[in-house]
Amino acid sequence: MKKNIKLIIICAVVVVLLAGVAVFLKLTAPEEEEETAEEEVTSQLLYEKDPLTLGLLTITNEYGTYELVRFGEGDEAMWGVPEYADLPVDGKVISNLVEKASTMTSQRAVTENPEDISIYGLDAPSAEVTAEFSDSAGTIKKLTIGNLTPDERQRYFMIDDDPTVYTALNSAVSCFTNDKHDVIARTVYTARQKKDENDTADYTRINKLTVRRPDLDYDFVIEYDKRQDDPDAMTGNSSRYVVTSPVKRDMNPDKAYDVTDKIFGLTASDLAVLRPEEKDFESLQLTDSDCAAKILFDIYGGDTVDITVGKEAVDEEGKKAGRFVYVDGIDIIYIFSEENLPWLKAKPMDVVTTMITSNYIYEVEIFDIEAAGKKMHFTFEGNDNKTFKVWLDGKEMDADKFRTLYQFILRAPSDELYFEDTDTEPAVTVTIKTGSVQDVIEFIPDKNRKAMIRLNGKMSYKCASAYIDRLIKNLELYENGQDIITDW
Repeated sequence: MKKNIKLIIICAVVVVLLAGVAVFLKLTAPEEEEETAEEEVTSQLLYEKDPLTLGLLTITNEYGTYELVRFGEGDEAMWGVPEYADLPVDGKVISNLVEKASTMTSQRAVTENPEDISIYGLDAPSAEVTAEFSDSAGTIKKLTIGNLTPDERQRYFMIDDDPTVYTALNSAVSCFTNDKHDVIARTVYTARQKKDENDTADYTRINKLTVRRPDLDYDFVIEYDKRQDDPDAMTGNSSRYVVTSPVKRDMNPDKAYDVTDKIFGLTASDLAVLRPEEKDFESLQLTDSDCAAKILFDIYGGDTVDITVGKEAVDEEGKKAGRFVYVDGIDIIYIFSEENLPWLKAKPMDVVTTMITSNYIYEVEIFDIEAAGKKMHFTFEGNDNKTFKVWLDGKEMDADKFRTLYQFILRAPSDELYFEDTDTEPAVTVTIKTGSVQDVIEFIPDKNRKAMIRLNGKMSYKCASAYIDRLIKNLELYENGQDIITDW
C-alpha cells in the first residue's frame, strides 16, 4: 500500500518588507527589574534586510534544530527545508519565517549588561536564530529569544553581541519557538490554480468520488452530472452531482456539500508519523484489509486523491482526537478530526433529494401508468406553467391536479435501500419518457406492511405499503377530476 513518492516541494516566498512602527507601551517587567510608571517606551528598528537575500536560516528550540535554505536568486528565489525535502511544506509558514528573520524591531530596550539574564529566560532560550544574508557585506544576524513578558504580548531577546536586553512583539518572534514540524504542510489537497486569465476550467469539479467502508456492502459512488454541460437540459435540481451507486439519484446540494467539496483545502489537525513503515500502517489499521474507509477522488484536470482512514487516535489524556489518515503519495500519516472526514459516516440516502427520478415535468412527453388491471396513458403540451396541458387517454384533464399527482409519485417515500429482487408482479408501474430517456418505476407489494420499488429493472428501495394503496386511490381521484390526497 505504501508509496514512498518523494515530493520535493519548495515554497515560494511572498516578499513583504516590514518597516518599524513607533508604538508606546507600558510594560510590567520582572520583579528584579526596576521601572517607573512614567517611563516612555519607544520602538526601534534594529535591522532591516531584503528577504530575497536571506540565504540560510538556522533555528534551534526545544523541538530541535532545522535549517531553511534558499535556492535561486532574486525574484526566482525559493526556500526549502532540506530535512523535509521529500515532504510537502507549508508555503505560508516558510514565508513567515523568511520575513520575520529579515527584519527585527524592538519594542523597548529593557536593560544593558544585565547581571542575571536568567530572569529574562535568556540563559536557556526559547529559540536561537541565525540568519545569514548574501548581501555584499555577508551579513549575519543572531537572535537569542527568551521568555514572554508578564503581559504575554512580547518576548525578551538579545541580538548579536549587543549587551542590551530588548523586547519584541511576540507575534514577530513566536514563529521561531514553534515545533519544526510546523513547516510541514497539513493541507493535503487544494484545487489546481488556473493557468492564466484565459483558463476557464473548473478545477473544483469532481468527476467521480468513490467511498468504500466495511459497513457498506456496496461502493457509494458520486459522479459529475453531465446534464450540467447541456445548455438545453432542464432538471428539477441545482446540484451538479448525482449518486450513481448503489442507486442512481440526484443529490441534495444542501446536504451533500461537505461530501463533495470537503476535499478542497482538506487539512489535518496533526502529524502522526513521518515517513511511515509497513508496521505503522498495520498498527494504525491503514491497510486495505482493516481500514475504516477508502475514499477515492477523480478530479477534473487529472488529479487523483486516494485517502485511507484508519483507527481512532487518542490524545495523552485518553480522549478521542480523531482518526489516523494516509493520503496516497504523501509520506506522512496524519491525524484528522472526524468532522473533516464526512465520508466516514455518510450514506447515499443522507445526501440525495426526495425524488426517485428527476424528470422535469415540462419535458415529459409520455406518462403511462398500469394499476389495478387498468392502463392510463398521459400526453402533454406546453413547456411552462401557463401553457401546460394534460390529456388522459385523449381527454383533456386538470393540469394543476396532475402536477400534484406527478410530485406524489416522484416523491414516493423511498428512503430505505433494498436490493433483493422478486418475481412478485408490481401493483403499479409508472413509465416516464423524456426525449431519449425513459424511466420505469415499479411498486411491488411485500410483507410486513412494506412495498418494494424497482427502478429501471433494478430493485432499489422499500416503502410503506400504505403508499401504494394511496397512489391507486389518487389515480382514481384524478381520473374523476377530484383533488389528490397527499397524506397516506
